[in-house]
Amino acid sequence: MAGRGSIVVIGGGLAGMSAALEALHQTRNTVVTLLEKETRLGGNSAKASSGINGAETRTQAAQGIKDSIEAFAQDTIASGRGRSSEILVDKLTQDSAQSVAWLQDLGVDLSILARLGGHSKARTHRLPEANGRAQPVGWSIISTLNNHLNKIGSDGSGRLRIETNAQATALLAEAAGGGVSGVEFLVNGKMRRVQANALILATGGFAGAHTGFLNKYAPQIAGLATTNGPFATGDGLKLGAALGADLVDMDQVQVHPTGFVRPDDVDNPTKILAAEALRGAGGVLVNARGMRFVDELDTRDRVTAAILNNCSAPDTHAFHSSTGTKGGPDAAAFLVLTQEAADRFGRGALAFYERMELMSQAAGMGELSKALRVNEAELQQSIPMANVYFWGIVTPVTHYCMGGLRFDAKARVLQASGQPIRGLFAAGEVTGGLHGANRLAGNSLLECVVFGREAGRQASAFVSTVVDSDL
Repeated sequence: MAGRGSIVVIGGGLAGMSAALEALHQTRNTVVTLLEKETRLGGNSAKASSGINGAETRTQAAQGIKDSIEAFAQDTIASGRGRSSEILVDKLTQDSAQSVAWLQDLGVDLSILARLGGHSKARTHRLPEANGRAQPVGWSIISTLNNHLNKIGSDGSGRLRIETNAQATALLAEAAGGGVSGVEFLVNGKMRRVQANALILATGGFAGAHTGFLNKYAPQIAGLATTNGPFATGDGLKLGAALGADLVDMDQVQVHPTGFVRPDDVDNPTKILAAEALRGAGGVLVNARGMRFVDELDTRDRVTAAILNNCSAPDTHAFHSSTGTKGGPDAAAFLVLTQEAADRFGRGALAFYERMELMSQAAGMGELSKALRVNEAELQQSIPMANVYFWGIVTPVTHYCMGGLRFDAKARVLQASGQPIRGLFAAGEVTGGLHGANRLAGNSLLECVVFGREAGRQASAFVSTVVDSDL
C-alpha cells in the first residue's frame, strides 16, 4: 500500500506486546511486525507473580486506600539509592494509574492490592483467585494481550505480523542520517530482512546467562541461580550498542532475596520465584537457628544482604545445595507463613507452590520446629503461634537487570552524547537508568506497560512524519 509505514518490535514480552498494541491503536496506516525468538510470546513477563504497581488507581479508590503519585515516586527514588533518573521515575509514576486502567479495560481483573517491600502504601495490583485457584498476574496479563494481538492479526487487515522463533541478528542503519532502516533476523536457519521506518527494542535483560554481560559487569553474582529464562541474554543491548547506543548502570543487577529451593532438585540453576507478595501477606524469614533476622518488607537489596549475612553460619543445614552452606551467595533461609498470612496471600496461589513441592504444611509449632530442625523455644520468639504453618526454603537469585540502553521519557534510545538515534525506541528491562541501584517490587510490569505504550506512540508519530515527508 502506497504511503504505508512500517514498525518492527523486537521482543514479545509485556513491553513488546504493549508497544505493538499501542502502535496499532495509534494508526491504521502502519504495518507492525513483532519478532520473538522463542516459540511463543511472553518472556519473563509471563512468570511475574507479585503484581503491577499503580498510584491513585480506581482499585485503590474503591478500597479506600489514599496514595499519591508523589509518594510512589519518592519510594521508587529511595529504592534506587539516588541513581534513578527522576525524569524517568516521574513518567513511570504519573502514567501508572492509566497503565493499570488500560490493562483492566482490556480484561485483566486487577482488584487485589498488597503492600510490598519498600512501598509506603498498598499499590501492587494482582488478580483474585478463580474457583479456588490462583491466577498468576504475569501469565494472565500476557494471555489477555496475546488474545488482543491475535484478534488483530487475523482480521484480514494485514496490519500485524507476528514471527516467532525469529532471532534478530543486526539492526540495519540508514545510508545517511544515522538512523535505523530495518532489521536482519534468523528464522529456521534462514536469514531474512525487514525494512522499517522505526524499530522498538523490547528484548529484556541479561540475567539468564552467567556468561556474557553478567560475567563482565557483575561477576560477583554470576554463580547464583536465576529466575530468568535462558533466553534472557542481552540481545537488545548488543543490537543497540552496535548502532551507537549508550549503555548505563550495567553493573546494577538485582538479586531477589527469595527464590524457592526444591528439596529434591537443590542444584537446579533456575529457581521459581517466591513472590514478594508472600512476605507482603505476612511471611517471615528465619535462619537455621529459627531466628528472625530482617524486616521482610524492606527493599530487595537489603533483604538479600540480610540473608547472605545471617543465613550462612557453619551449622546451617544443607537443605539447599548438595555441597552444603559455605556462606556468601550459598546462603538460604526458611520462609514461614501462618494460616492467617496464607489466607491473606490466597490459598489457591499457595496450593500451586505445594503442588510444585516448594512449600509444605506443618501442624503447629512443634511439627514446624521438627521440619526446620530448629529449637522450638527459639522459633516461638520469631513466629506467631498458629495451628497450621506453611514453609519453604528460599535462597537469593539473580532476577533483574537495572542497567541497559540509555533512553529518555519518550522511549528514544540515546547515544553517549545524549542525542537520540533516529527511529530507534526501547522499553522494558532492555533499558537502563530508571531503577538506579535497586528496582522496587512491582515496577517491572509497570515499566513494560508505561514505556512499551510510549514507545508505540512515539514510533507511530515518527513513522507518520517520515511517511508524510516521502509522499
